[in-house]
Amino acid sequence: MAKNKWSKSSGNLVNDLSIADARHIIKCEGGELTVGELLIEIATSLMVAGALARAIWVGDATAWHLFLPMVAQYLALLIAIPALYIFFRHPGLRKDVIGSLRLWAFMAIVSGVAFAVQTHRSGVPWRDQLNDNLTQAWRWIYDAHMHWPIVLAVAAILWALPRRIRNLYEHGPPFSGVSLGCAMRLVVPLLGAFLVPFVASGELPIVWVLWAIILLADFLALAMHWDLQRRLRKFDAQQLKDERTTL
Repeated sequence: MAKNKWSKSSGNLVNDLSIADARHIIKCEGGELTVGELLIEIATSLMVAGALARAIWVGDATAWHLFLPMVAQYLALLIAIPALYIFFRHPGLRKDVIGSLRLWAFMAIVSGVAFAVQTHRSGVPWRDQLNDNLTQAWRWIYDAHMHWPIVLAVAAILWALPRRIRNLYEHGPPFSGVSLGCAMRLVVPLLGAFLVPFVASGELPIVWVLWAIILLADFLALAMHWDLQRRLRKFDAQQLKDERTTL
């Protein structure tokens, strides 16, 4: 009797993607999504995209502004991980905590050195310089109407934390990793390289191209997440069926 293609846990799930790698991707994404969670993810992506579109249309947000929600999500995660470790002393979270604290230390040192150099060159007292920098940063964000996209993006990442914690306790680390969304934001521009001549000629505003890339990347990441977990469920069900058959 020929072996079923799903019976080997060491095989590939789809194309060259191994089953182990597929499970790792799902774990990095915070575990499996329910239908309700998928719908919420879609809704939050649309809300952030809508807020970004409004910022572009009303606030003349630039392409640089569009990276702010992603940066805010990353910083929020760096803050949340050490805070969560206070309440959830899971050993699998320790590595992420150490990594977060190291990044905060690195950013603090770099920012401190840059600020010291700026203060020295300007000759302005450091408190006045700090106040000016914070005011300029806030005006740059607020005048472009980017505060709402940032708030929505951070709320989305915080909403996903309970699912990540549950996945950590059920399946182990990693608690966080390079997400599909980040990967898609690198892949989609490569696939859309044919748009470069149009962007360069000014026929397509780069800010709207980037907005479309971000939105498309989010939906492709969700679609891949859902497809992988569906395939893994099918594999696990078939493997369980085969085990029962051999008993």
